Amino acid sequence: MTAPRPQLQKSAGVVRGYLDQINEIAQDAARRDDAGKWGIDGWVRLIHNLLDLNMRTYAGAVQVALAGPSWWLEPTSTKPVLPDPITVEKRPYPRSVSIVQPFARVGHSDTRIPLQGITLEPPILGPEQTSIQITLTDDRFTGANYTGTLRLRRADGAGQDSETVRVTVGL
Repeated sequence: MTAPRPQLQKSAGVVRGYLDQINEIAQDAARRDDAGKWGIDGWVRLIHNLLDLNMRTYAGAVQVALAGPSWWLEPTSTKPVLPDPITVEKRPYPRSVSIVQPFARVGHSDTRIPLQGITLEPPILGPEQTSIQITLTDDRFTGANYTGTLRLRRADGAGQDSETVRVTVGL
């Protein structure tokens, strides 16, 4: 899953405010028309109101640009958004974690994440640990759900215990 992006929220807020003001001008014109006070003066007033809005918006943008670093020039975060951890059953011994089957996009099974495009933390689960965190390291695959298979193999050499876990994650 992706996190909300404040950069997009700011620009969306500016556009939303501009459109709200246009809507307010249109509503005022509709009220005047319904009251029978429209005529040529109504058209002139409407055009003047729209031109005034555009000039105020332009002046505001120039003031923001001259004031310093603009919100649209702020660097975007490159920190990855982590999906929910994968929970596995407890075992009294350490287990190594590996990918058995590459993660394929849900609904587009021909789109697969290469093995080097994913990291697993921790690579070895300690005794009694039940949580594995998947991190996507290749941004080309961001924004979709993927299904893959993990293998948990006994890491202490005391036996050949191994289990596979099929998981679906949003990356």
